[in-house]
Amino acid sequence: MSSDPCGHDTSNIPIALGVGCRRDCPPEVLMQLVTDMLTRTGLHPDQITLVATLVGRQHEVAMTSLAKAWGCPLMAFPAEALRESEPAMSQTSDTTRRLHGVPGVAEAAALAAIRAHCDAPARLLVARQQCDRATCALAVPNATTNISRHPLFRRFS
Repeated sequence: MSSDPCGHDTSNIPIALGVGCRRDCPPEVLMQLVTDMLTRTGLHPDQITLVATLVGRQHEVAMTSLAKAWGCPLMAFPAEALRESEPAMSQTSDTTRRLHGVPGVAEAAALAAIRAHCDAPARLLVARQQCDRATCALAVPNATTNISRHPLFRRFS
């Protein structure tokens, strides 16, 4: 059984990991960023339902390695789906909008993945975390409450 920091069962709660990275980002850089985020929030890789990114980036070795290591499907969403995520995003990037036509990748992809996977509205569980070569974020269905009651999650949102 998976649980959040309060001990609530989270095994049936879909959690999407949105990821973005610069071209040719070393796999260990993305893995470390995501692992650090999960460690700080008390989550484990086995709680991640799927990994999501922008179409065209899904072949980056960093992303395919992460999804393979954790046994998660890697979903790539078109720019339109990521743009639909903007109202629920905590921040946007002018650079990403200029280069890729989307308001951001990690948050937007995580939100799009939950909408597609659950056919339901999504919200961020953990806002964008970043290093110099990669970004990541977590999203869950809007109806999810128990996993986000812990103050630790609000700190990262």
